[in-house]
Amino acid sequence: MPTKNILTYGHLSEGFQAFIANEFPDLNCLLASSKSEVEELLPNSHYVAGFNFLSKLDISHLEWIHSFGAGVDAFMKLDLPENCTVTKTKGKMGQRMAEYCLTYILKDLNKTDLYKINQATKAWEQVVPKSLSKQSVVIFGTGNISTDIAQVLQPMVKNIVGVNTNGKNKEFFDVCISFDKMEVENLEAGSIIINTLPATEKTTNLFNKTFFSGLEDALFINIGRGNSVNEEDLIEALNQKNLRQAILDVFKQEPLPSDSPLWAHPKSIVTPHISGITLLEDIKQSFRIAYNAIKSGEQSKLLVDTGKGY
Repeated sequence: MPTKNILTYGHLSEGFQAFIANEFPDLNCLLASSKSEVEELLPNSHYVAGFNFLSKLDISHLEWIHSFGAGVDAFMKLDLPENCTVTKTKGKMGQRMAEYCLTYILKDLNKTDLYKINQATKAWEQVVPKSLSKQSVVIFGTGNISTDIAQVLQPMVKNIVGVNTNGKNKEFFDVCISFDKMEVENLEAGSIIINTLPATEKTTNLFNKTFFSGLEDALFINIGRGNSVNEEDLIEALNQKNLRQAILDVFKQEPLPSDSPLWAHPKSIVTPHISGITLLEDIKQSFRIAYNAIKSGEQSKLLVDTGKGY
């Protein structure tokens, strides 16, 4: 296989270039230090690796784009060449996102906020925590990340339901159902709902007033994409009895505007898109898998279906 040029730029690109130089002698990694240098180097590049830095640029000649992130919605907005392969990074993101979910689920069930308040006032009030083993979890999305989350949670919870496009059962889920057969009003009161869905036209405002109104005292965790939640409807649900709390790591606009009511809402927890933050080790692991698949002509689990957008 002849030497190919792979262009990288931005966050984690220097570490990536060193990794390529050390492990892949058949690749020549071009490191751009500025957007103008990206424009200069791009025409001679066969491949690109990084977070999206290709907006408004001619990419008609590219053969492969490897995303440093698990989410590829920014790349899906580009005018991708018909035969351009797109792959994504996974690594240990699913494990870290599972730990994120578990952190806030246990925080909720064990009443840690209440006990902190009581400590300040020296109030000895025994409120019995809820048991994780009696909780029902509904995960929207059953891809690689969701499966990692389900694998971590399954031994500890009562059951895990996966919601996907076709209802096909996946490992570590007790049952999977399709979106069109999902009846929110049939969920148990107090259910834990985790969104891991990508940003697509179909997921835009999926979690809206109609959805939230069917819930009772649910815990809602969003670690997918912010486009899927109608934030005004979410706030209304928090003000009612539909949601007991919302754990929000992603938003329609990031950073979350300072005037958003979600910052100060007593039933919301805001984190700055850190549940599945990309590490260089994730990129290395996923790039090896994706590149070996490309060289052998095989498909990998990291391949993006550009028609579906994920």
